[in-house]
Amino acid sequence: MMHEHFEQSTPAEVYDEETVLSFVGDGGYDDFIASKGGRVPPRMARALLLMNLEPGMRVLDMGCGRGEIVLHAARRGAEVVGIDYSADCLRLTRRTLEVASQRDRDRVTLRQADATALPFGDEVFERVLMLDIVEHLFDWQLSRALREAYRVLRPQGYLVLHTLPNRWALQYGYPLLRLLSRRLPSTPRSDVERSVHINEQDPFSLKRALDEAGFAFEIWLENLTLDQAAWQDEKRFTDVRREAYPILRHPLIKAGASLLMRTPLKLILANDIYAIAWRADGEKPSILRNRRHSSWLEKTITAPSTSG
Repeated sequence: MMHEHFEQSTPAEVYDEETVLSFVGDGGYDDFIASKGGRVPPRMARALLLMNLEPGMRVLDMGCGRGEIVLHAARRGAEVVGIDYSADCLRLTRRTLEVASQRDRDRVTLRQADATALPFGDEVFERVLMLDIVEHLFDWQLSRALREAYRVLRPQGYLVLHTLPNRWALQYGYPLLRLLSRRLPSTPRSDVERSVHINEQDPFSLKRALDEAGFAFEIWLENLTLDQAAWQDEKRFTDVRREAYPILRHPLIKAGASLLMRTPLKLILANDIYAIAWRADGEKPSILRNRRHSSWLEKTITAPSTSG
């Protein structure tokens, strides 16, 4: 894409069907379809909980990928718009929706569109979702996508964001895990991740991006890698998960990780970054007002709403 000066972007063709399916391992997508969407991975279940959807809500899924979230949002009665700039992703989403009822399919609109220039008016969605898209966007794209998310959000709505990996977990935490097994590869990133993860975040870099977009927000870290390890069969993967998941399922490792997650070491152990962000002229979402905060990190990187 050309602007006043050349700005890097990843061609949509990079996100072909093979690449997008590789993120869930061999057969992972087929299992989801065979279960008619009932086999929901922990990270997806967490995101759905944070959405706090009600029937009739208008939801925008930016970068809908394989379409699992589009399916489940529609099943909750939301009016869902899924966008992606990859034609293959939209084809996968349509395939996913084949397991939905006609009533649920009627709630979904799919469009090929760029997250940096959304084809929608202002203040039209109660929820905007940016799930596992941030790490695929160059800085200029992330900045524009967040500003677009802000623009299309209604004042009473909010953005749900998840990005993985936490850059610090791979840079500092992974070498500690390797001390437990030298069978683990020297790098935790797969070949695909090295090619498409062009903007991995840490909590404070994401804070800066949300600040610059004008959001009020809360960011926190979770370690759902442990839950994923318990939920998934490592044999379907050819990357680091094949060796790491059996280690992470060990009772002593799980217990030790749970204890360390209550300390500042959470910064380098937790691999999942979540955020809920809302317009500065809006109200703090009730799902956050009802949530107890026990994490030093959460208190450190919360940006309060200007409206109180």
